[in-house]
Amino acid sequence: MRVLTAAKPLRQIPAAIVIAVILISLLLAASAGADDLPVTWQLLKAEPGYEAARVYGGTTAPARASELGFKQGGEIANIAVDIGDEVKRGDLLASLDSASLRANLANADAALAVARANLQAADADLDLAARTDKRFRDLRVDGHVSEQLFDETRLKLSASQARRSVAAASLAQARASKLSAEVALSEASIRAPFDGTVQSRYVDEGTQVTPGRSVLRLVDTTTIEAHVGIPEVVARNIDQAATYPVRWGEQRWLATFKALLPEIDPTTRTVTGVFTIEPVNSAHRYAIAYGAVVELELTSSIDEPGYWTPLAALTEADRGLWAVYVLGDENLVERRLVEVIHTEATRAFVRGTLQDGERMVTSDASRIVPGQRVTSAEQTLARSQP
Repeated sequence: MRVLTAAKPLRQIPAAIVIAVILISLLLAASAGADDLPVTWQLLKAEPGYEAARVYGGTTAPARASELGFKQGGEIANIAVDIGDEVKRGDLLASLDSASLRANLANADAALAVARANLQAADADLDLAARTDKRFRDLRVDGHVSEQLFDETRLKLSASQARRSVAAASLAQARASKLSAEVALSEASIRAPFDGTVQSRYVDEGTQVTPGRSVLRLVDTTTIEAHVGIPEVVARNIDQAATYPVRWGEQRWLATFKALLPEIDPTTRTVTGVFTIEPVNSAHRYAIAYGAVVELELTSSIDEPGYWTPLAALTEADRGLWAVYVLGDENLVERRLVEVIHTEATRAFVRGTLQDGERMVTSDASRIVPGQRVTSAEQTLARSQP
């Protein structure tokens, strides 16, 4: 019995080999066509460092703010301002019922008048005693006055001098009493210590207040400050004579350095820089609120050598590094590993295996590979023109 079997082909080519041959052919074709890939390039220039702009957050605050109250207690008779009112330095803001204080001042005026009259009487008495003493001295030389009478005259002069001193002291005391009454009367009123706006009003007329109790809150709306947390290293290099941009939303102002507070914030490990925001116009205080979160931009000079490269020239490499391509002999592409130190909107500052004056590829970095030959885009354009 014969068994029939299918005939085997003389040669059987595996499918994997066929696919590999096709891929290799495609790569070779692509490589052959890429030799003419036009690219742009720029010369690398070594830089000793760079300037980095950093943004730090902070809040606005008034240059001055005071909780205003009376130095003595009493009943509030009048409050002349309300929330939001603008006041000038010296304006009357509130006052106590001062009837008893005015009465004390009147008593002080009367006591002062009495003291002045007593002093005038003491002066007259002293003048008479001095004249009498002089006459008796002259008579005693001639022997016309007894020793007893002469002693009595001298003692009367001493007594007059003492009464005059007492009257002068009483006058000084009366003047001090009047001054105290005037001060007490003035302290029954609250006057604005600086130009500003009334932020808060805590009580109304008729309220009995104790000394020191807050009645009004006044904030200085003529000067606005920004309190910004800045790293200690950056703060040490602040140019105190420069101006710095401050932003709140879409609005922008310029600020000048005022002070650097000595303590480091234990949470953020930053120091607080105080900057005075310069007014854009007379109504700038209405454009930005106190307590608003603002951003301060500081530019620092970093002494770190490297090169500026366009972001488009960077390609990702291994281990967190990046790479750029440079043109070697015969326009063959060479790869250079770099470390990105600082980035901006369109460029980066890098360091690595680069040389000053090398030609760095700035376009089509994702389409080229090391060892590939390319042409300059300018040369390709020149050849295409008639």
